[in-house]
Amino acid sequence: MSTGVFPAPDLAEVLRGWDDAALAALLRRRPDLATPPPTSITALASRAGARGSMQRALTTLDSPTATVAEALVLLPGGADAQTLAAAVGGSRADLARPLAALSGLALLSTDGDRLHPVPGLAEAVGSHPLGLGPPLVELGARPDAGWPTTTHALAEVMVAAPDGARRMLEALTWGPPVGTVAHDIPASARWLLDHHVLVRRSGTELVLPREVGIAARGGRLVRSLPSTAALDPAPTRDEATVAAESVRATEELLGQIEKTLGHWGNRPPRVLRAGGVGVREIRQLAVAVDADPTRTTLAVELAAMLGLVGRLHDDDGSAWAPTPATEEWAEGDLPSRWAELVLGWVRWRRTPWLAGTRDDRGTLRSALGPSLERHWAPVLRRRVLATLAAWPAGGAPGAEAVRERLGWFSARSVPPQAAVEAVLAEVAALGLTGAGALTGAGRVLVDALGGPEAERADAEETEPDASVRTAMAEAFRAQLPPAVEDLILQGDLTGVVPGRPGPALAALLAQAAEVESQGAAVTVRFTAASVRRALEQGSSAGDLLERLRAASRHVPQPLEYLIHDTARTHGQVRVGTARSFVRVDESTAARLLGEPALGGLGLRAIAPTVLIARAEPAELVAALRDAGANPVLEGPDGATIAIPRTRARAPHPAMAEESPETPSAAEVVRHMRAGEERARHLLADRARAVDDTDASHTLEALRMAARSGTSVELEVAGGRGGTQTRVVLPLAVDGGWVRVRDVRREADITVAPHRIVAVRPVG
Repeated sequence: MSTGVFPAPDLAEVLRGWDDAALAALLRRRPDLATPPPTSITALASRAGARGSMQRALTTLDSPTATVAEALVLLPGGADAQTLAAAVGGSRADLARPLAALSGLALLSTDGDRLHPVPGLAEAVGSHPLGLGPPLVELGARPDAGWPTTTHALAEVMVAAPDGARRMLEALTWGPPVGTVAHDIPASARWLLDHHVLVRRSGTELVLPREVGIAARGGRLVRSLPSTAALDPAPTRDEATVAAESVRATEELLGQIEKTLGHWGNRPPRVLRAGGVGVREIRQLAVAVDADPTRTTLAVELAAMLGLVGRLHDDDGSAWAPTPATEEWAEGDLPSRWAELVLGWVRWRRTPWLAGTRDDRGTLRSALGPSLERHWAPVLRRRVLATLAAWPAGGAPGAEAVRERLGWFSARSVPPQAAVEAVLAEVAALGLTGAGALTGAGRVLVDALGGPEAERADAEETEPDASVRTAMAEAFRAQLPPAVEDLILQGDLTGVVPGRPGPALAALLAQAAEVESQGAAVTVRFTAASVRRALEQGSSAGDLLERLRAASRHVPQPLEYLIHDTARTHGQVRVGTARSFVRVDESTAARLLGEPALGGLGLRAIAPTVLIARAEPAELVAALRDAGANPVLEGPDGATIAIPRTRARAPHPAMAEESPETPSAAEVVRHMRAGEERARHLLADRARAVDDTDASHTLEALRMAARSGTSVELEVAGGRGGTQTRVVLPLAVDGGWVRVRDVRREADITVAPHRIVAVRPVG
């Protein structure tokens, strides 16, 4: 293994050698680099070398690529591919894809056959790369003081080791390399300390040094290079079961959304001061929609996502209520509504499963509240769907198997088990899976999102077009069992639909019956309340019986009695709707009723001197004034009052507002190229200022370099009369000081202007 250390090429120079397509691909794979757009390639290199940005890039690496990245920071600078392959137990061919991925992410540069991790990558990787401990130097030990840093030397030391010491070394070898003991150190640990195998870092903490750990691993850094993602065996479901369960779940969820809209249309819950809806209101709604609070929260959040629920403002505050969009939504057929729902969900940034939990400050997260937004939610949903598609048709993997496979594609950022389970629950509720297996319609969606590549954490987001919605609707339609319009009525006031109700029968049952169970057959029950609901929606007893006879061969006598008895008492007390009233004399009442301009207000006389209207009081007052009357507004006690504000709707606060259009990766690259060109010309013009002692010229040159993000050579006078020349990136220039970043040393320094001798362009 070569021990030579070779300097890494400057990252800015490396990136300047890339073509536009490679730079655009980098910006897509590491989107944080493009926001805001860098002013130049030098600025891009500085941003790409920042610790936080590199850590974000590392979270997108799959298992073999992450292993190679961590191995690179452990090897001497400038190691070749053969040395790397031997260290990770793979071949050079095995390294081709991981090295290409790291290079494309600007985490690795090459110089001939030498591989150089970018400066700062070791810090971004962390203190225990590949589960190895700190080097001996960091632990305050001298490597030449008899430490067994080769496999042969360690084997010789361990020949005489007691069994306890051998077991302790085996446990620490593959990580974690830190062990904790009591203040009274065990004999086995004492033996390892005495023979320079472990280092005591504190009173209770023992560490296996990196060099000794590599020796214990036989000179390798890992047992082997991970090759393929796990695909654990999973139960297999037949196609009919998958389709039936998918349709059942979809109908159930859409029914819960419709019940939510109906319930909140009658009793809108108040908006919490911090936004969202209260836990008590969610529990009340759960009873009304016949679901648990978790599923109810999902239905509420999905309704808001579709724009079916919004804020209704009035003088008393705000409430959650259905929006006018519910009418158009109700007119769509089942497959179209399902496709719209799923395509919205897959891009959704909300995490409904966190409702009811508390944040770091102890504040309770509420449904529809702003605290449920998570930028990673759409990424996790796409990846879970793509992972499910990795199993053959009918395969129904569990959450642990899905998470294990996800972990292979993002080794340093494995999603929590609870989040994977929550997304799988959403997938099942939406009917994308049936009995745990991905449906045919679900696979259409996965293909639209990028196919198997969507499993990867760094997969570029694909936006499904309008044709995908049509294809998904058709795929879902193919899963639907044939619709039936037959209803088998029984003497106990129940009915059975032997299949999926057709449109006419579904409308009848929704209006006049309560659903008791769903599945291959639908069981319903007729009650006085359900019949009353049909009568309140405009049906008469005769109409209702006629529709029942059309659907069923026989209407049992108990059901006929129930309908007639309910209709007999229905409407004895009549309640009308009026938003405002007008008190006038009889002649004025007649004139107002005959006024064409007031025809749209719904004026109607309920007494010779009292009219009622459908319009709000303020609207009615304005219309009467336009008609030549001189109305005033009166309160419940007859006293004149001021006109109240009209009710208005506001958008849902938790919905992401449309962000301004961001430039494409290609546009950002053009912007950087132009910035480089401007900086080159500006600095060329300033090259004459090398020996210029005018401070204003010097500071102006630095300001221009700071604006363009361009590195310059800075000649600075030292305290003893000499000068130093550094390559720096100007960060901020003020009249009394200049702050720059030393590009080679990666350190920020502040320089007094009077010490600056000259500013030169790099190269």
